[in-house]
Parts: sequence; structure tokens; C-alpha cells
Amino acid sequence: MVDFVRQLDWNLLHTFMVVAQERSMTRAADVMHRTQPAISQGIKRLEETAGTKLLERSRTGLIPTPAGEMLLEQVRSIFATISRLPVGFEAAPAALSGRLKIAMIDQVVNETLDRALTSFFARYPGVDLEITVSTTAAIIRAVELGHCTFGISDGVIPDFLASRELMRERFGLFCGAIHRLAGRKDLSVAQLRAEPFIGFTADVLGGTHMGDVTAYRASASIGQRVRGQSSYVSEIRRMIECGLGIGFLPLHLAEPYVDQGKLWRLPPYRDEPCAAAYVVTNPQIGLSVPETLFLKELSKIDFRL
Repeated sequence: MVDFVRQLDWNLLHTFMVVAQERSMTRAADVMHRTQPAISQGIKRLEETAGTKLLERSRTGLIPTPAGEMLLEQVRSIFATISRLPVGFEAAPAALSGRLKIAMIDQVVNETLDRALTSFFARYPGVDLEITVSTTAAIIRAVELGHCTFGISDGVIPDFLASRELMRERFGLFCGAIHRLAGRKDLSVAQLRAEPFIGFTADVLGGTHMGDVTAYRASASIGQRVRGQSSYVSEIRRMIECGLGIGFLPLHLAEPYVDQGKLWRLPPYRDEPCAAAYVVTNPQIGLSVPETLFLKELSKIDFRL
């Protein structure tokens, strides 16, 4: 046991975790800004130190072996704890200070959440707030590694994270006013199948974070050719407005542009797909005093009101 600890290169644990997340040494190399051979050699060294195979190939990419699954669970906990150490260093003086970090998807509109933020930061003026807007996958990773207080994300939330539904958005299918389908009210969903599609980066058929909107798209066979992608609603809307293709947008965000004559609503007009957004936390990480207070208050709020 002592020899194992002495021989272990702790940096290789991070390499292993990223490879397991990405299911590819090439993608892991991109994420870590290293070469693929360096990643491959690192995994080989870790397996030699552990004395067992940790990854194996499957049809979906590299996946952990049973020993690798056990190690991955421990590594996630280790890195979440390490990343939160600076938070634990924060003192808790009489005048509460510190920082909350929220990682969220683009254009989250929720008045209940806004009221909670307004109330908390009015009572604790010494506490600062940092909000980053990112992709679903990046938010999940940030929560997992303790890089943020909590995340607001759509998609499929991993079982090892805690999640609570914040809101549900209804999505409609739209084209730009200059699109050849604009102005037509006689269309069926089946007639849209061959149209070039504009989608969110995480909107991948069969992908890790495939939600209800993507599932509807799959069942209706819409968007077989993806012509444009972005993680941001405003850029999805821009590409649709410019006539590059058709795409789904949250109804409450698209309606003003329909009124301005920039977008045209396409079917379906009833039983539209919905997407849930969740407040996502990591129960395994340590929290600062302000983070603990805010999440405690957030847990008492009924977002359905």
C-alpha cells in the first residue's frame, strides 16, 4: 500500500478521469491541451502502477473496467475536494463575505430564481457573484469537479449529482422570415424532414445529454442534416433568421421575434416538446459559509410558483 502511494503520479488520476469522461484519448488530449500519445502513455503508466487494466474499448468508445469504475468514483471525489480547498480557506467574519459561482446554460429566465438572488445579495452585501454561461457538458463537469457552487443545466443529469427541476420550457420549430417556408400554414411535420437543421451543440441524436426536444426531433426524423450549431440561443436564432435552416427555440424567447416579423412558426402547433432545466449540485464537495446559506435557502423555494 505504501509503495503504491509513493509510486503513484497523482496527475495521472486527472488524465484517467478526463479520458473516462470523454471516452476518447484524442478528445481528452484536446481538453487537456496535450498530445494523444502523451495521454496514451499516461494511462499505460497508471495501469502499470495499479497492476490492472482500467479502460477497455466498446462500441461507444473507451469505458472503465470494473476496477476503473471503482477508481473513477474515488478520483471524482478526490478532485472535487481538492478544487474546493480554496473555498474552505475563506474566513467567516461577522460581515459575511465570499463568492458564489454559478455555471448555467444560455438565457435562463426564471423570476423565482432572480428573487432569491436579489434577496440573498441584499442581505449579504459582502458576498460576490460570478456567473458563467457554458454548454451542458461543461456545466456538468464544473459541478462534478467543484468548480462552481451549483449549475443550471438541461439534458440528462448524472446519478452521482443532485438535481432539482427549476423550470420547463416549451419549444417551437421556426424558420427565418426569408426562408422559402415562411408564410406557409399548410405544412405538416413530415414535410420538414429534409430541411437543413440548426441545433444546440448538446443536441446530438443519441448523445449523452439528449433531452425531450432532441428525442422529439429523433422521433419525427427532423434535422438529419445539421447545418449550424451553437451553445447560445441568440446565435441559434441568428442562424435561423439568416435562412440557414429550421430549428427549435424556446417559445417565450422566440415570440417577440415572430411579432417583429423576423421568425416564422412551423409545426407542430400543439403538444410541443418541452425541456427541463435543473439546479445541479455535488453533495460530495465542501462549501463555504455563503454557499451553504444560499443553497439552503434555495432548497426551500418552490419553483413551480
